[in-house]
Amino acid sequence: MQITFKRPVSIIQIFRNIHVYGKEGKAYADRAEQLAWKEISSKAGYIQDQQLFLPRTIVDDPSFSGCDLITMEDNNDTGQGTPNRCFHFARRNVLDIFELKKGPPIELHLRYDHFEVGMPKRNNFKLCELKINEPVEIKINGKLDHTLTVGRARTFKEQHYIFEYLGDFDACQLLREPCPPYGKKIPVHRKTVDLIKPLW
Repeated sequence: MQITFKRPVSIIQIFRNIHVYGKEGKAYADRAEQLAWKEISSKAGYIQDQQLFLPRTIVDDPSFSGCDLITMEDNNDTGQGTPNRCFHFARRNVLDIFELKKGPPIELHLRYDHFEVGMPKRNNFKLCELKINEPVEIKINGKLDHTLTVGRARTFKEQHYIFEYLGDFDACQLLREPCPPYGKKIPVHRKTVDLIKPLW
């Protein structure tokens, strides 16, 4: 089934790779396998032959009507999480530890959260501008201190995100649930914004 948007909608592909570890993962070699990007078996939608395909459930999103931007989100591990989100540029658009701001070009900003990123603290700032087919990887880490919680050890969190602006679309094909998995390769050529800090 095909639907037509009220106005062209920007599509952003997001690949998410988050790893939480303890002191045993202090050496990068001990966590390198978990942080290595893998081919994704996605149910978040895809683009094929210049056509956009999205899960039928996208129309149930309260922000779908008249939205300006839709995400297709895929995790590096087996957990799918939220496959799609809809955003309106007239509102504040928070996505995990980021904020998307109106373009053109669309701007990606860091929105620091102590509980999601940890220490050391980072300032909020513009990370990059998202341009068509110019993927950007954001790397950030932090120390999560649970020492005030009885029985919980300190943990560390490393987060890698890839944002790829795929273009603007006037319409999309809706996929029946359950959506068939679609293989996605991680873009090889990408800019990197490295916010990794020494934690030891």
